[in-house]
Amino acid sequence: MHKIIIALSLVLTACGSPESDAKNAVLNQLTDPDSAKFGEFTLVNEHGACLAVNAKNKMGGYTGEQQAILMRGDKDRGNEEWQVTEFSKLSHENCVTAISQVDFSALGNAD
Repeated sequence: MHKIIIALSLVLTACGSPESDAKNAVLNQLTDPDSAKFGEFTLVNEHGACLAVNAKNKMGGYTGEQQAILMRGDKDRGNEEWQVTEFSKLSHENCVTAISQVDFSALGNAD
């Protein structure tokens, strides 16, 4: 089943919407990607996003909604893939606020 998820991820990446790319990054971090239930997605800026997700853990139980905090680098530097920096119990609103306060100037052509 993981091969199907990876193949689907590659197809969705080719489509290239920020939300589908973020979901793919999250799916690649989950113990049970088939169990993922996605909620609200907010593209905070070119380099940061929040995505609500609930998925099963190693024990087979759902974790409850968490925020996947996602960052990506500068496409001019070739590192534009979303990376999950952490899963947090922050509210979606607080996640968005936190991301909006990050200084991305070290990435070069940041917002």
